[in-house]
Amino acid sequence: MAPGIHNLGIGNSDRDCWLVVPNNYEPSRAWPLTLFFRGAITPARDYLDAFRPVADEFGVIILAPEASSRTWDLLLYGYGPDVEFINASLQTAFSRVHVDPARICSSGFSDGASYSLALGLENGDVLTRIAAFSPGFLQTDIKRGHPEFFITHGNADEVLPVEASRSIVDQLRSAGYDVEYREFEGPHVVSLRLTRECFAWMARPPSASRLG
Repeated sequence: MAPGIHNLGIGNSDRDCWLVVPNNYEPSRAWPLTLFFRGAITPARDYLDAFRPVADEFGVIILAPEASSRTWDLLLYGYGPDVEFINASLQTAFSRVHVDPARICSSGFSDGASYSLALGLENGDVLTRIAAFSPGFLQTDIKRGHPEFFITHGNADEVLPVEASRSIVDQLRSAGYDVEYREFEGPHVVSLRLTRECFAWMARPPSASRLG
């Protein structure tokens, strides 16, 4: 597949799923991939023009499925149509680009960050690295595998206070997970500087996955 931002057009669905292919992509080697889960209300496509230069810089494929409602199914009524669509999106992406199975990640912002954490913990045998930009809560007791975590939060966030991430980090570390945590000066936004640091973390080989 050519570099750029592509709508995968999965089946007969009226939902979008976007695939960001880095500008130096070539299929002879395996590439890291991150699922990206949007925040509430804002469409997934609206994030991707800002993320594409970072994906190009670090060579990370982004798969951004759209939620079926204003936010993700787990936050409304439990897992359902969004998980089904995510699975279909992954299968389609795997048929279009060469993905490294040791570097399949999840990430998200706001509600999508909380979704990334829950889905990541429950599928940590597949999703090896989990990123969350300004999450609100940790909504699962199911844990598989031993994924690593990268969490950021603005210390002036008035939508989801920074205390939420501090509590999540404490819970994860107490459970024995490796967590990279970054607070930044700012409100409820995705920090581009920390997004670059996160994508560098996701792109590293498994043996060097922890930031130094």
